Amino acid sequence: MKSVDNQDISGISEVLADRYRAGVGGRIHWLTYHLHKGRVTEFGEALICALATCENRLPGLGKRLVDELIDTAYTPSAQDPVAWRAGFQQLLQKFAEIVVLRALLEASWPAGAQFRHEPANPTSGRRPELAVELEERVYLFEVKCPSLVDHQTARGANPRQIPARSALGDALRANPDSSEPVTWPRDNVLKDFLESAEDKFSGFSAKDTVGVLVVFWDAYMYEPISALNYPRSGLLTKHSFHQVNGVRVPFDAVDGVIIMNHLAVLHAGAQEQGNAHRPGYFRIDHVDGGLPNVWCQNIGGAQLDPFLMEAFDAIPVEDAGPVEYRPHEFIVWINLPD
Repeated sequence: MKSVDNQDISGISEVLADRYRAGVGGRIHWLTYHLHKGRVTEFGEALICALATCENRLPGLGKRLVDELIDTAYTPSAQDPVAWRAGFQQLLQKFAEIVVLRALLEASWPAGAQFRHEPANPTSGRRPELAVELEERVYLFEVKCPSLVDHQTARGANPRQIPARSALGDALRANPDSSEPVTWPRDNVLKDFLESAEDKFSGFSAKDTVGVLVVFWDAYMYEPISALNYPRSGLLTKHSFHQVNGVRVPFDAVDGVIIMNHLAVLHAGAQEQGNAHRPGYFRIDHVDGGLPNVWCQNIGGAQLDPFLMEAFDAIPVEDAGPVEYRPHEFIVWINLPD
């Protein structure tokens, strides 16, 4: 596919920015500050550029994404903090989708690739985020961005953490100690994501299908990696805790999971707190020496193509060196705030 320079999309960017402003009218909305006419922020410029790129590569997609951002409900936090948090989480989910859609539309696909945004699965009626059809196979992508606010609060306060299900975790649950509270794993969230992707991918096409679940997380990458790959209970291992009648649920339509450490980038950018560890808010930059995204392959799943690994700045999880990328059973935090 041809490259897109800034001049190609500058006109589209203006149209999309004006579409957002017209859609929210005079209301205070999530992005009115970032997209205020005449003083668009750095984050706002990055967002509109990503939307314009999507529109340029797949006509109609950028406009649809703008309309979805407009429809994302905003409630002032002072009036209803619960509704505000729910709306902000929904906004982060849309941001995550935009990051992935842009990366996929800009990836080095073979000639003739056909893109469909949220196509209906003929079997289940469920809609994956994107389908990319080649002559010999179909690639399906689903994007998930969990709500981590309460979990992050617990992680920052509790002296002990259980990232994966284990006998030790069972013992701590059976004998709780109120003086040393525990941060529990988010593995049920990953299970739900896998179930959703399985439902959207299974039976989608008579062609060979490659199903990829993309999950956004913060810098604590060992948490989703432990939930997926911990040898004694990980969802993508033969000893998965998710079983029916003693038999592992295999998620056969999901070839693997890409875990993105990009959530902090979006969160910080939206609140003008910097760009965390990657310079591009809505682009998956390849940062020399930076922490990569990872590919966790399912049992029996297809290998992810090298050009897609590059597009997501991902490496196989088993090749990741930092301790933050290894499955853990038990963590003791020290020097927590009083």
